[in-house]
Amino acid sequence: MSLALTVHCDASFGLVGTCAVYLPTGTADEAEAYATARRAGWGVDPDRCPGHVYRPRPTTPVRRLHPPTTKETPTP
Repeated sequence: MSLALTVHCDASFGLVGTCAVYLPTGTADEAEAYATARRAGWGVDPDRCPGHVYRPRPTTPVRRLHPPTTKETPTP
């Protein structure tokens, strides 16, 4: 038998429920489980999945070095 920790998202939606996203970490060590979650983009205090982690907006405009290219689809 083995033991592994799972990190669950703590985001709640009032009366609707809580977020169902979870991350199997594959380790029984708590510090390693949190490190694994951080590497996967999770916020650890409180535990939030990448979709619910607060990330401040940049104060300066973001500029691309290379604009995205568009491929034209050939017409038959």
